[in-house]
Amino acid sequence: MSAGAACNTATGRVLQVGPGRTYTVPSAAAAVAQAGDVIKIDGGDYRGDVASWTVNNLTICGMGTRARLFANGNNARGKGLWVVSGANITIDNIEFRDTTVPDRNGAGIRAEHTGDLRIINSGFYDNENGILANAGSATITIESSEFARNGRGDGYTHNIYVNQIDRLTVNSSYFHEARVGHNLKSRARESIIQNSYFMDGPTGTSSYLADFPNGGRVYLRGNLFHKGPLAENNNAIAYGMEGLSNPSTSLELVHNTVAITRSGGAYLSVAGGASVTLSANLFAGTGNQALFATSFSNVTQSNNVNSVAANLAGATNISSPNFWPNAALQALIALPGVPDPTYTRDAPTPYASRAISGSRKAGALQAAP
Repeated sequence: MSAGAACNTATGRVLQVGPGRTYTVPSAAAAVAQAGDVIKIDGGDYRGDVASWTVNNLTICGMGTRARLFANGNNARGKGLWVVSGANITIDNIEFRDTTVPDRNGAGIRAEHTGDLRIINSGFYDNENGILANAGSATITIESSEFARNGRGDGYTHNIYVNQIDRLTVNSSYFHEARVGHNLKSRARESIIQNSYFMDGPTGTSSYLADFPNGGRVYLRGNLFHKGPLAENNNAIAYGMEGLSNPSTSLELVHNTVAITRSGGAYLSVAGGASVTLSANLFAGTGNQALFATSFSNVTQSNNVNSVAANLAGATNISSPNFWPNAALQALIALPGVPDPTYTRDAPTPYASRAISGSRKAGALQAAP
């Protein structure tokens, strides 16, 4: 889609934001917005302008080049660069940068909404949290977006932190180099994560690549994970480690690639009482990783392949990730059939997915990028 496409297809009163416009900064439009409005923000940099969006059914877009928002030490309501509390909000083609607040958990977006908050083609960089979402009756949908270097380095702040909402859905997005915290932390009752990248690279210090501390229905398909040598935690993906308080206790991984270049640890850390299904995944480490961090038996497995990360030569490259296996590994990951006929797209690069055709392989990628 073109930049700001959500605003080009939305209907409603249009508010134009930018130098020389009726509203020169986003907060001026937020102050007068009515339910159903379409807010079009000219591309460019907006420094020190923070906003609260309180009405429902808004579509907010950067038009052309991205609208880049820099907190510059300011915050909305002591919470973040933007605070979103209306219902059913779409945000497209906007960057959120450098947010801090006095209580040390400032967010690019503090999500206090109901209904769905949809984030498209947007970026969250160097904030204390990229997105911090309150618990409640709500959903969050993230598509083709990037979360990089968020976190204070205290272990309590993350690239994205979603408290107990109904559902988190992520597609074709890129999470990397969270500062000590997790690349993704979700307490949602349901988390569906597909065709996305979660990476430390050679210098990243994240804890878990993905953490689902209260369980829930978690479905991971077509994702590429890399845990690096400087990671704070030596386990890659965690489930239920703060108690299985969500109604569902099922973790399913289908066609993921999990690479670890840090010594020791495990691919999965799962609380007892959960159920795990693993199908057509590729696990590649340094030779001394366990599948589970502790003894775990309630698992169903099929078509998974174990190897070493050295066979995925580009899996540490943050600027241009490439998890394509070398020739030796390709011979090991061919599958005899199609274990999941509904897996029809994979993700060769961040923010893009492609149709799958022909024979299937274990792991996320089905053909060379």
